[in-house]
Amino acid sequence: MVRGKINRTNKALADWADILTEIDEVSAELEDSGWETLVLHPGDVATTDAAAAADAGFRLLVPDSELEALSSTVSEPDAAFEQLEVYRARDTNVRIFVVVVKSEETMEAVLYPVFYDPDTDRSFVETLRTEPEIRTTVSDLGDTRRCSFRHTEPALFLPE
Repeated sequence: MVRGKINRTNKALADWADILTEIDEVSAELEDSGWETLVLHPGDVATTDAAAAADAGFRLLVPDSELEALSSTVSEPDAAFEQLEVYRARDTNVRIFVVVVKSEETMEAVLYPVFYDPDTDRSFVETLRTEPEIRTTVSDLGDTRRCSFRHTEPALFLPE
């Protein structure tokens, strides 16, 4: 399975610069509309399926500074990040998405890229089809701090 993860990451790297550009463009559009944005730049993106974890979904490792900013953003008293937008950025060797989670109350949005390889991540694809929700869990390298977003429409991450 480790080999599959390495191959998935290598496939995603081919489009990584483009996805970061797309995230910056979506962020700029939101800011022009009055939103405050936080863009996450994960050093690693992984998936977990329902059979492996109760909180199946995407796992992102981000720099400490970004996790601190995220923790501060999501811990605000009025911050309820319940609005989800998923942009299908690429559909080549891997499925790559720009994810935007928003808090209408605070007019804040968090943006980040996620990806998976449908060939390698078959059990994750099945989780997307069958589970009522998935999560994106964001942590530091040592996994000592975490933030998580709940996504109640996993099918948004499936092929059209």
